[in-house]
Amino acid sequence: SRKVLIQERTKELLPEYLRFMEGVVDSDNLPLNISRETVQSNRTMRHLRKALTHRALKSLAELAEERPDDYRLFWEAFGPYLKEGLATDPLGRDDLLPLLRFYSSRSGDDLISLAEYADRMAPDQEAIYYILGEDLASAARSPHLDYFRAHDLEVLYLVDPLDGFMMQALRDFEEKPLQNVDDAALDLSEAVEDTAAEDDAAPEEAFEQLRQRFQEVLGGRVTEVRSSKVLQDSPCRLVSPGDSPDRDLQRVRRLLEQDYQVPPKILELNRRHALIENLTQLLEQDAADPRIDMSIEQLFANLLLLEGLHPNPADMVPRLQALLEAAITHSEV
Repeated sequence: SRKVLIQERTKELLPEYLRFMEGVVDSDNLPLNISRETVQSNRTMRHLRKALTHRALKSLAELAEERPDDYRLFWEAFGPYLKEGLATDPLGRDDLLPLLRFYSSRSGDDLISLAEYADRMAPDQEAIYYILGEDLASAARSPHLDYFRAHDLEVLYLVDPLDGFMMQALRDFEEKPLQNVDDAALDLSEAVEDTAAEDDAAPEEAFEQLRQRFQEVLGGRVTEVRSSKVLQDSPCRLVSPGDSPDRDLQRVRRLLEQDYQVPPKILELNRRHALIENLTQLLEQDAADPRIDMSIEQLFANLLLLEGLHPNPADMVPRLQALLEAAITHSEV
């Protein structure tokens, strides 16, 4: 203040999520004895903090608009800090939302903003859809996207472990709710007509036996096994029950908790998929065939792996080897 050093370093002039920024603040309004006051209770410091935070975020917004390539480099390095800010600073929400960037099912190698997604939404699309995954490849292969690919609906890929934490605060954008595609309550009613080709599906009675076998093998690891109305190219998928408000935080918990247990989910089976049909026939021919239970376990493990929830992927190796041995032996016979 007026070329007098008040304090060499302070954490009070910017919120914690902007801790990567450094600078010098020179203000005539600072009282010269501020270093002997309680900074948190000083009105001038509070006004400075608010003004500096707004100015910093405004500068980032200008960078994103005027030099998108440079902003992408910034986002790749410091994006997690802004996600943290969205989750921890409700007052900064309006300034932070335009700064968020995501990969999506349409973006390829480019990052897009929520505004760009909203501009591309179909007139009758009621929500912004997103998927949480271990990485971009896993997210793109997720069975949850069957319906969205078929109907050309864009889905945001959230593959940073911090994304689940961020989504606790990011519930809507421009009055459009954000919805996780693994939500069992997701309204995709049109899919009933689109995938109603019952002639190509496993017979209902035989499928019911397979459904019960899945339930017996997986036990308490699933809350329910049922036929899917939305799957088209994938044999099965896991969806979160409606009473699972923490589903977005499951990947965060897996990283932080040593004794993490995957919460039970609903398993949906695609009656029209060749793998499910073949398992149905195999069950009818020989219910004691070991390949049935091994295949059920492996399908379940595949889904956990795609969602980044598998507690120990190495456990799959012996089962995969056994399945390969059974397949080769069967082919030789």
